[in-house]
Amino acid sequence: MGHFDTGKEINAKKFNIYIGSASNEWKLVQNARVLVSHPIFREPTTSGGVITYTGAADHTISGTLLFTTDEWTTANSDTPSAATGVAGLAALLSPDSTSGEVRSKTWLVKFTDMNASSTTTTLTFANCKLSVADISKSVEGAVKVDITIVCPDEPT
Repeated sequence: MGHFDTGKEINAKKFNIYIGSASNEWKLVQNARVLVSHPIFREPTTSGGVITYTGAADHTISGTLLFTTDEWTTANSDTPSAATGVAGLAALLSPDSTSGEVRSKTWLVKFTDMNASSTTTTLTFANCKLSVADISKSVEGAVKVDITIVCPDEPT
């Protein structure tokens, strides 16, 4: 059997999600999930075969946050700029008064290997929008927010 303890594995402590910039970490994220997805469509042909077509990017970032008033109102705020500034969940879900669209933000997902070396992988998703913030009281008493962020662009 092979030896796989290379130190390049990623554990939960080394999977970080940031909004706006690498200095704005969502620290209370549990069950984080990044889905990099392209829908595949199948079309039958007249010869009886099938042709497949790849759809546009359909990426999502999701997870559960422990609810705090800071996360709702001013979480990780750094600047008011729409592109890089960061706001709480309430502001991320509020439509812009002129366009009627919820605010687009850049979200970063960073993976660092377990030995904390310089080996990291960062996925930068631009133009993401917070789609869902589902607030609930769980059995053990903590108030949690299940979030879903829709990312229409390819990660870089």
